[in-house]
Amino acid sequence: MIAKQMDVRSNIKKYFDIAYGGEVVIVPRKQNKNIVILSEDEYNRLKQINRLETYAAGISTYKNQHFSSQVKDYNIRKLNSIRSFKENWNGNGAPSFPVELTDKVASLLNELYIQPEVFPTALCTIQLEYDNSRRDHMEIEIGTSDIAEIFIVNYNGIESTESIHVNAPEINERVGAFYG
Repeated sequence: MIAKQMDVRSNIKKYFDIAYGGEVVIVPRKQNKNIVILSEDEYNRLKQINRLETYAAGISTYKNQHFSSQVKDYNIRKLNSIRSFKENWNGNGAPSFPVELTDKVASLLNELYIQPEVFPTALCTIQLEYDNSRRDHMEIEIGTSDIAEIFIVNYNGIESTESIHVNAPEINERVGAFYG
């Protein structure tokens, strides 16, 4: 739907409700500086599609060392940033990350065939995240123990969890099966 800026301004609730209902509202502006109003669900769906396309490109070309090394380099830089987090890094009392944990994850990243997205958690674990073309989502949570927890949400909302040993061959096998 296309709506004039002055109509949106005078009926903002109406247009927010339209966007919340799933329809995108485009507000044309001068010099093509248009604005799009969409629901958070639609925004998250678009972000997910973008991530899926990025990973699909990475999977189809992961043998291309240039792509793989760029993602790995980014992940190592992000991990180095996580290493520098001090106590209460999230403002809610989260602990800093032990060197042995960040070293373990750095070693894994160097051996993974498909690079994940890397995230710190407030539980003093590091999470590796993957999305596949079926719109499934997988998180591998790595802590200081030798066991990692895997959490998967399938496109249809079915969730599953499992535990695996923290080593590159086992993670590579599990990630390979996830991408199928």
